[in-house]
Amino acid sequence: MPKDRWGFDRWAASYDEDIIRSARAGDWIFSDYDRVLDKVVEYCGQEESSYTSVLDVGIGTGNLAARFLPRGVQVFGIDPSVKMRKICRKKYPGIKVTAGDFLNIPKTVPIADIIVSAYAFHHLNAVEKAAAVSVMKSHLKPKGRIVIADLMFQDASMVSKIKQELRDIGRFDILEEFADEYPALFDELGILFQSEGFCFDGERLTESVWILRACL
Repeated sequence: MPKDRWGFDRWAASYDEDIIRSARAGDWIFSDYDRVLDKVVEYCGQEESSYTSVLDVGIGTGNLAARFLPRGVQVFGIDPSVKMRKICRKKYPGIKVTAGDFLNIPKTVPIADIIVSAYAFHHLNAVEKAAAVSVMKSHLKPKGRIVIADLMFQDASMVSKIKQELRDIGRFDILEEFADEYPALFDELGILFQSEGFCFDGERLTESVWILRACL
């Protein structure tokens, strides 16, 4: 993935403020932002301290990864944006952050019990998503799991339905975003993860965000 392909270096300085403002305004994508991140942690579980290491792919400024620090686990993060990584390190010195992305997890990053991600997977097209699942699997310990919360839809028919609803209410600003994004289809991801040997489940959290859990 090209360095800062999605312009996050330009967004880094105002990212946290923008996300908070969007969440409070009931933004179509970032509505219930904190609840979505909390749900990722919940889906990871920690029954009897069953995991000790977490890798956050697309860590950004660390808002998801920081939720694992009080649990006493090792937290690692990768992100292609230099400025996002810099802010994350400043906010959360306890998180080990390095350059990387879904398709390029550095060998210096330890194999993890759990890989998490929020609001990042939709930047990958279908071919890249399939490759990313394989890459993440190779970086998981036995019986590891992947938990992702992101922009996605149940299936292709739901995409068409949502797009028409957005046209009907004049939200052409959101429709324009689809030109540069690749929202996943939950049903197709289920098939993809299962083909890689994962058990798969999840649910819809908001109008536009779903969460998935894939366990080896």
